[in-house]
Amino acid sequence: MEILRQFLAGPVTLGVAGMSWWAEMSTDGTLLVSDDRRTLGFHVAAEDRWHHATSDPGVRRSRLEGTPVVETRMRVPNGDIVQTVYATAHRGGMVIVDYYNDSPLPVAIGIDRGDVLIESTAAVGSVAGADLGADAVTISLGHHSHTRVALTGHGVSADSSWFEGVPSPESVVAGWKSIVDRAGRFELPPGASGSSLAESVTAARCAWLLGDLADGDDDPVTALLEWDQLCRMGERPELLIDDVALAAESVARQQLPGLKVALDAAERVLRRADELRAADDVREIRERSAAVTAERNDTLATAVRQFEEQLVAPVGDSADILAAGISSDWSLQPIEVFHLPGSATATVSYAIRWHGLRPAIVWEVEDDALTLRCPVLDENWQSREAKGEALLAHTAEVSET
Repeated sequence: MEILRQFLAGPVTLGVAGMSWWAEMSTDGTLLVSDDRRTLGFHVAAEDRWHHATSDPGVRRSRLEGTPVVETRMRVPNGDIVQTVYATAHRGGMVIVDYYNDSPLPVAIGIDRGDVLIESTAAVGSVAGADLGADAVTISLGHHSHTRVALTGHGVSADSSWFEGVPSPESVVAGWKSIVDRAGRFELPPGASGSSLAESVTAARCAWLLGDLADGDDDPVTALLEWDQLCRMGERPELLIDDVALAAESVARQQLPGLKVALDAAERVLRRADELRAADDVREIRERSAAVTAERNDTLATAVRQFEEQLVAPVGDSADILAAGISSDWSLQPIEVFHLPGSATATVSYAIRWHGLRPAIVWEVEDDALTLRCPVLDENWQSREAKGEALLAHTAEVSET
């Protein structure tokens, strides 16, 4: 799962699904806009000195819940300056940069490009003590207060009234989550193998919605997995029928590594598009070929699907829950999974709760019949009921401290 962790820690594309204008946030808080390739840095004049995100060691960056809403914290005396950056469709497309002074002393925010839209124009001053360029200005920011700037498309005429009606970062996060969670949602134990990986899946899905997609000719396995994710998030599958058919044929003909998950994805898209004969053909090819092809997890899409299948793994007309078991850092902790594919036509939701040292499962299967199993936690348990609950045989080990 290292691919997922690296992606979450890397640069973030900011944009709005369906719009071609975008920006990129680097790991050091520098913002690059697509149409003019100029950057906006993160600079703060604090009580002690100028702080620059590109060189200061006290800079921490994170996505909010895995979405393309990026928070960068810069350490200053007795606190942090928090920069939150996100894109919105407001007024045809804007990138909002919100600054919050989470410290007890006033600071000045350095703005190193002259075409930035500034909300608090009365707080604008000149730059002293740092070379930020000829067009640079500062914005005074009192303790525990906010200010915002924005970038718009190149050549767009705008004024501070454009900030009226701009959505908050929290509402943008909620909007992204409402879309990506359609493809399946997880509430997992905290840590690198749990909630952090769940955020990585959200980040990957957001990138695909923003158009960061593989070419079906160059990598049909990855393309099929990405198209399946898009359709699960609400994209129209009928628009992808021809591309899916060509990619599936290429995967089958070349017997490519990753064939099983790729053709699983192709079948799901085709059934969503009501192309039942083509879906049946894909299933027949997969059943005939899957056993002789290797797995793949060398791209973001294959890693995401591998992670999903650790939670719900389609196996013929059945689905295996937690097929790899429960790792030590998940043991005795609640797990919730919603609407992951259990087959080409069914989705599975479940929760794991603990009765002492034994896990209990509560489940629901939707859209089609499916046999559920949990072979690692209880080799004798299975159910074809649409919903229910059961106490599994597994007993957690108690670590000695």
